Amino acid sequence: MITIVIADDEKIIRAGLKKILSDSFGEVINIIEAKNGEEALEICKSNQPELVITDIRMPKVNGVELMKRLSTLQNKPAIIVLSGYDDFSYAKAAIQNGASSYLLKPVDKKELLNAVKSAISSYEKEEKKKNEQTLKSLVADGEVISKEIFNNCKFQNDFYCVSVVGENNFEKIESILSPVQSYCIEHKKNISTFLIPREAMYLLETDISISSFVIGVSTASNDFLNLKSMLNQSFISLLNSFFCDEHETENKKQNGIFTFDESNEENDFSSVEKKYEIFAGKIDISSSEVIQHDIKELFDFSKVKLQSRAFCLNYIYMKICNDLFIRCSSYIESDTYLMIKEMMIKNIMQSNSLKDWQNYVCDFSVYLSNIMKKNKSEYSYITEALKYIESHFTKNINMAMVANQVSTNYTWFSEKFKEQVGVNFNEYLKRLRLEEAKKLLESGCYKVYEVASRSGFGDVKYFMKTFRENTGMSPTNWKNKNSEQ
Repeated sequence: MITIVIADDEKIIRAGLKKILSDSFGEVINIIEAKNGEEALEICKSNQPELVITDIRMPKVNGVELMKRLSTLQNKPAIIVLSGYDDFSYAKAAIQNGASSYLLKPVDKKELLNAVKSAISSYEKEEKKKNEQTLKSLVADGEVISKEIFNNCKFQNDFYCVSVVGENNFEKIESILSPVQSYCIEHKKNISTFLIPREAMYLLETDISISSFVIGVSTASNDFLNLKSMLNQSFISLLNSFFCDEHETENKKQNGIFTFDESNEENDFSSVEKKYEIFAGKIDISSSEVIQHDIKELFDFSKVKLQSRAFCLNYIYMKICNDLFIRCSSYIESDTYLMIKEMMIKNIMQSNSLKDWQNYVCDFSVYLSNIMKKNKSEYSYITEALKYIESHFTKNINMAMVANQVSTNYTWFSEKFKEQVGVNFNEYLKRLRLEEAKKLLESGCYKVYEVASRSGFGDVKYFMKTFRENTGMSPTNWKNKNSEQ
């Protein structure tokens, strides 16, 4: 319901305006009268109306002063100004203080209704924009800045997170959803994500004009704190479009609506993780043929049940975007070809088939490998340092010792190590030790404190904390799940 405050010191004027609006809008509006600006201001503070219709000249607080004070409110209403004085100075003051319309008395009925409709529409668009920005911040930061968001954006029932891929999708989906409350929380080229109420799903399911789109739908929820998870669900649902036919070798992308099925959710990615580390861990030394083979193995979904393949693909996508690209950020930032390929890989849903996307990953990796090898020949002391680290990482070594070993200045070594390897010394050392710890745990022959010592961590508490942060599991759980015994 829209709340409108009518502020005018003449009772007959207020009554006339109220009748016009009530006759035209009926029960969808709630009208509150105020006999002066001071009373109108108090009403606005307590009721937060969408629209204020105010006279310019009133006792106590006039219309201009009322507008100034309303502009300081957190939820500023739209304003229509009425005046019996055809005076430019009043019109100018009204415009400067944010009035959407300036109408002269006696008010023309048609002109008033058009002004009200326009003001309410502008207010709703502005509020929607503010709410969308808040929701985007919630997705990005994972934190609720203000609980007011739950009041402003509240859906009557559950809502879905819906991601849409296709040309001009934003305009088309906005048009389809115009009869209902919805919010766009992400809008990029050819891909948009909306929050829509449960009852609006039928609008998408029955509209044949969107048959050329790929649509991913999350599970339903009534809690905005689940928004980040729902966004991920809608993305995984989109990835299902690559797996419509179990026997399709190219995995061509299919249009349609794909919904997230919690019953098929996959949580064990240990085998995918191993394949990824085989590929990414030696990209700087592998030949082009080996890289192509490793990527082919990484993208082999033949042993994964059809319903779980999108989850595995999402895991690979996240590893490449959040690990490989970060490891190699210095190379990407300095090479246009790598930057272009990075963008193509990140925009996975623009690929016509999974094979195409796999080829992008392969092209990127082979090109990157060649650059890394070339740079290593220029910085031979980095290659020498890596060999030394890989031979001594289980011992108590640090960067100062390694820099001294290769006869290089500590500061210079630190800078060039990160530039050439993609991560700093401590991160690289930690990854080597974690991989060694995993192997020791999987052998089933050692206790946790022995693994901490043999892998180079030493302190068992630090080892357990680091292992959990990087794997999401305790060393004991990892051992029980992956032990060879």
